[in-house]
Amino acid sequence: MLLGIDVGGTFTDAVLIDGDVICSMAKSETTPDILGGILLSLDRLFSAEKLDKEIIDAEKMRITRVVISSTIVTNALVENKIDQVFLAVMAGPGMSTKGQFPVEPYLATGYIDHRGKVITAEAIDYDLVKKMATGKKVAAVSGKFSVRNQINEKALRGDLKKCNFLKIFSGSELSGELNFIRRTNSAYFSAAVYTKYADFIRQIKKSLNEREINAPVHILKADGGTLPLEASLEQPVEAVFTGPAASVLGIEALKPPSVNTISLDVGGTTTDIAFWEKGQPLMSPKGAVLAGFNTAVRAFHMRSLGLGGDSVIIRTKEGFVVGPERAGRAMALGGRAPTLSDAFITLGLVSFGEGRLAREAMKLYARGEETEKQVAHAVVEAAVKKIKRTIDEMVYQWGIQPVYTVNDIIAGNLFKPELLIGVGGAAPGLVKALGDYMHLPVEIPVGAMVANAIGAALAKPTLTATLRADTTENYYIIPEAGIKAKLPHYFNKQVAQELLTAWLQAAANKWQIIAPVAEIVAYEEFATIHDYISSGKIIYLKMQLQPGVLSHVIGREVAF
Repeated sequence: MLLGIDVGGTFTDAVLIDGDVICSMAKSETTPDILGGILLSLDRLFSAEKLDKEIIDAEKMRITRVVISSTIVTNALVENKIDQVFLAVMAGPGMSTKGQFPVEPYLATGYIDHRGKVITAEAIDYDLVKKMATGKKVAAVSGKFSVRNQINEKALRGDLKKCNFLKIFSGSELSGELNFIRRTNSAYFSAAVYTKYADFIRQIKKSLNEREINAPVHILKADGGTLPLEASLEQPVEAVFTGPAASVLGIEALKPPSVNTISLDVGGTTTDIAFWEKGQPLMSPKGAVLAGFNTAVRAFHMRSLGLGGDSVIIRTKEGFVVGPERAGRAMALGGRAPTLSDAFITLGLVSFGEGRLAREAMKLYARGEETEKQVAHAVVEAAVKKIKRTIDEMVYQWGIQPVYTVNDIIAGNLFKPELLIGVGGAAPGLVKALGDYMHLPVEIPVGAMVANAIGAALAKPTLTATLRADTTENYYIIPEAGIKAKLPHYFNKQVAQELLTAWLQAAANKWQIIAPVAEIVAYEEFATIHDYISSGKIIYLKMQLQPGVLSHVIGREVAF
């Protein structure tokens, strides 16, 4: 049996799945300490069918894997509740770092050239480092071309250990991609969310131990795969889009669309938007974008927008503003401030809560002769327009991708949506209103209320790694593993694939992952020239254990 737990900003959901059957589902409010909400959901999950203790214990013994998804880290970024980071980079000559990273970095002097040769070693100005690092508990280091030689980056991290940082992340260990800026931003965001993420992991372990669930625990990654909990602490940036990824997998497991589709997971704090084409979720061609900065995190083409059922409402001279801050539960549910959900309830778009309290919430914003429903219409319209602007930006970003084939030029990259699919607690209200605004049909699949937990439970485990080889210099490197070794006597694409597959399988075994067949994500070859004569090749290979869902399920609704 598979257990999926989704910890959102508002609710914590849990599902128990056996094969293609949903055995039990539960939902509870997310508590400030996280632990309480998880425990309550687990207790409700195993008492949902009114089982006695012996049967419950037997059911727990049958659980073979637990997968966690959460918007906790995503919400922290959206609300800017992250740690300050000391960022040190080795950019080499001729490159300006201004505006490339979320913070102004410390510039170390170490330099690796494009072939992986050390040109200069790093020299640390400890006085400047101490000044820039004041009040910062975490750090990140990254060097240009470090994926071809990690020696300077490792030395810099070693030097910074003297500053007693809680954790130092290295760009080359988070990604083997050559793009220096994306690697650096990945290291930065891993550091920025580390303490919040580590505390989240501690709460997960504690809650499962208290309920005597001893199965292996995985975290959902941004690309829809899973990673063992301990391994995820070395790359917490992967957890940034774990909640959004869960919604994509939940839809794939419940009812994958057959036409061009936009899916929206509407939670209490955020709305996660993804694109689908020919039944498959589209992957971001340049990695996940966090706070406007590109990263090397492989992720779905999606966006997390600071707008949800619990979003705060502000009335200005120009009209209403919804989000990104969270006001707490709706006044219709006993909250203290009006929220977007109060507007939905007032308009009859959702059926939970007390309508009288929701109408009173809307009345607080009424001017002159305005009715509660007129205010609610204006609030929902503001929310819908905000989402539509984000969708338009995503369509534009997808459309300006480079084209490489004649078919790409003929077909183009323009994405034309034909359907909206909504999941999450506030989806029936917001997505239906958006459908009316965009003149598109809307589907809310059965099981939509716990789609994220379903997606988490059914996600396939996966790992990703890269290999770079220089046949002229006679070495290869797997940056994610910190491996640099001489090439075998005979080397080509097939040998590269065998070497990387072997490492992926060994890593999978280490984390007790039943590894499916590894697939090639990207492959490139470049000839090296010396004195006008080809002297060898530089080979780049990226592979992964393929993500996706283990099975499809038939959704069912339960009154929570």
